Amino acid sequence: MIVWWIATAFIGGIFALLIPSRWTWRIASLTIAGVGAWLAGEYALHAPLEVTHGLSTLQFRVPWWGFLSPQGWVGRYNIQLFFAADGAAFLLGSLVSLVFLILSFWNGWSFSQPRLQISAFLILQGFVLWTIFAYDLIAFYVGFEAVLLPMYYLILTLSPSGDGTRKAAMEFLLYTLLGSVPMLGGILYGASEINRLYGVSFTTSYYDWLKYPLPENVQLGVYLTFVLAFWVKLGLFPLHGWVLSLYKQAPLSLVVISSALLTKLGGLAWLRWAPAFPQAHFSISPYAGALAVVSLLGAGLAAYFQKSLRSWLAMGTVSHLSMVALGIAATSPAAASGAAWMMISHGMIAAAHLLLVNSLLERLQSDEIDAAGGIARSMPQLAALWVLVALASVGLPGLIQFPAELLILTGTYTSYTLRRGIFIAALLGVLVSAAYTLPVIRRVLFGSERRSFTDLSSSETAPLWIIGVLIVILGFATGPFLVEIQRTVGPLMRAILFQSLGIQ
Repeated sequence: MIVWWIATAFIGGIFALLIPSRWTWRIASLTIAGVGAWLAGEYALHAPLEVTHGLSTLQFRVPWWGFLSPQGWVGRYNIQLFFAADGAAFLLGSLVSLVFLILSFWNGWSFSQPRLQISAFLILQGFVLWTIFAYDLIAFYVGFEAVLLPMYYLILTLSPSGDGTRKAAMEFLLYTLLGSVPMLGGILYGASEINRLYGVSFTTSYYDWLKYPLPENVQLGVYLTFVLAFWVKLGLFPLHGWVLSLYKQAPLSLVVISSALLTKLGGLAWLRWAPAFPQAHFSISPYAGALAVVSLLGAGLAAYFQKSLRSWLAMGTVSHLSMVALGIAATSPAAASGAAWMMISHGMIAAAHLLLVNSLLERLQSDEIDAAGGIARSMPQLAALWVLVALASVGLPGLIQFPAELLILTGTYTSYTLRRGIFIAALLGVLVSAAYTLPVIRRVLFGSERRSFTDLSSSETAPLWIIGVLIVILGFATGPFLVEIQRTVGPLMRAILFQSLGIQ
């Protein structure tokens, strides 16, 4: 049944081609969110019916429920349209529906080609959901690459025309494409090796790759192609150039899709597929963790010295998403659960942050930090929302991101793969986050008033307050969601530790 969540988005894209209206987009987004809510109820009933899978001599349980095509998608090679949902994937899919729904009601869009542009938004949403729920490597790769095309088109047509826009769109396409093409080679080579070594048919099924692990000498090469693709998609140092270009050239309301959603595809896929390469993951994790803290601290320090709000937001995004990579590299159930929750929390915070700054820049007509000052006097609603989002982004206890950072730091401290120095650097990263966030808030909102502006309109405040309320509620009521996430990612990390160290 999970396939209906995906299919509804594509059906909405077809309707948008026939009826190119803003309300077509809104009704389609409401329908997609409604299907997601219905499936959430079904998931709550079916997810406890877990299926036990054997991984070497370790038995572990992963909840799954979804649609598996009875015949191979490409029958000869046993490639299947296997869509399923676990706790982390379901929460991320819900975030996708929420963000696209908010964007459909955002009035800041100026469509020059409404028929194609509205359809592109809905098709993009469909492929994002496709990628999140795909449990077959080829099906996953199709969605992982397909999201590039509608996003590339939207960047070109919704951004101001010019060489900068074309460059930003091309960098977005080439960085992510060149990062993931080697992964396709790794998929084909790994499936061929499984076929050769175990005598099973050519397979790209998630559970087959867990059941038939590759030899250690093969794992490292194949796994590196996966990590490269996920690292680029997350937009981390030193492969973050496309992030900076996109933030500088594209409308921030469009950057919401990339920053809040598309980057998370790399993190979720990394969590899901790491157990297929246990020895390789254990070997590469110390280096990935070290590079993640370099990205965390380097981008955070760079954000402190930025003069423009766009660049400040871009470097802050790179810094925050580095925590996701650190949590995965720590290879502990606590840190992995924190990484999964960090994707949810950062998605909400980034969406609100970008939309708030977008509204300010439309009024200010400049992205220079020094061009604004004391705007809290004339824009109290924007100021209140921005302070809330800023405090959430620095991990204030009681708000949505605090549990994620706490779990990642706890898991890093107890990690078998990372040294204690990585934990200290990550702890400093939390302080750096406050150091580059709070001074900007003080200067822009509470400095000397230079100009007055009209406050946010009701069409702007309604969607932003929805996110703001969720940031508070999910900060206090994190428990049920973390339980579901831990039930999903905990067994995967324990499987890696068991096969690498014999630790149950």
